[in-house]
Amino acid sequence: MRKLTVTTDELPDHLDDRTRFSLWRDAFCDWVGATDLERLDESPFKGQWDFTVVKDLLFVRFRGSTHSIVRTAQQVSDCPQPRYFLSFNLAPTDFVFSQSERETTVLAGGAVLFSGLEAFSCEGARSWMSIGIPTSVLQRLVPDVANLAVAALDGAEPILAHLQRYVGMLMEPGGLTDGPILTEHVEATLCDLVALALRAAGDSADVARLRGMRGARCGDVLKEIGLGFADPALSVQTIAARLGMSQSYVQQLLRETGLSFSERVLELRLAKARHMLTDRRNDHLKISDIAFACGFHEASYFNRCFRRRYGDAPLKHRGKD
Repeated sequence: MRKLTVTTDELPDHLDDRTRFSLWRDAFCDWVGATDLERLDESPFKGQWDFTVVKDLLFVRFRGSTHSIVRTAQQVSDCPQPRYFLSFNLAPTDFVFSQSERETTVLAGGAVLFSGLEAFSCEGARSWMSIGIPTSVLQRLVPDVANLAVAALDGAEPILAHLQRYVGMLMEPGGLTDGPILTEHVEATLCDLVALALRAAGDSADVARLRGMRGARCGDVLKEIGLGFADPALSVQTIAARLGMSQSYVQQLLRETGLSFSERVLELRLAKARHMLTDRRNDHLKISDIAFACGFHEASYFNRCFRRRYGDAPLKHRGKD
């Protein structure tokens, strides 16, 4: 684990404000690579960046004066960040974020996801916190993650709010101490929480796109799947019967969200299995027991699906909590 703090408070008092900002900006760029940072008002500038690296995760927090951040395509090419960053707006004011010809206003208390492999700009930021997860890891956990980039996320959503509190706690002094067992637990927990938050945001976006009664019916279908995915008997037929819909209508609604019934159920079962495997409280359970508890009929089929989804056998994920 590595930590670094870059703060104007540690600069000599005799320096004028412009020089203090320039030195602080240079120290920041020495750590993350060339970045265009600009102050947005003439009041005395104050700023503190806190960086923490835990295994493959990067935590960043800024508190201070309003500023803009720009990374050009050339700067990204010279020093790429092969991560997705989930950033939380901690200030009482909004800021504007742009990447890949998309632009969104990140409301106070909201969040935004973006790629460290593409140019971006952020204007009006004042207090924010980010967690960076390797691109390859997040793509395995959330296959359609690129579709969620540069879309404003609602910080009031329970999973996202919990994630923000957890990351904030870790970044407080003494919130995270070094140690292989603890860092593995933190890495696994954060990756799972980010994936859950993004999948929830994706489901909400799917429902919102459908609108009206159709959107409400899609929401009902997704809720039934979320409640019953671990039941091996769950099927399109049973959901259609419970909700008073035809099977073809249920399948049509799910196709419009981008995932079929089978794909969505498999994703939820694998995510639950991975969570159970990493929880030491389940060490007494056989892998086949976990597979059956998550809705799989056969251990061999579960092993094949798990390896294809996460790149490793289930045993590799055992007891990381």
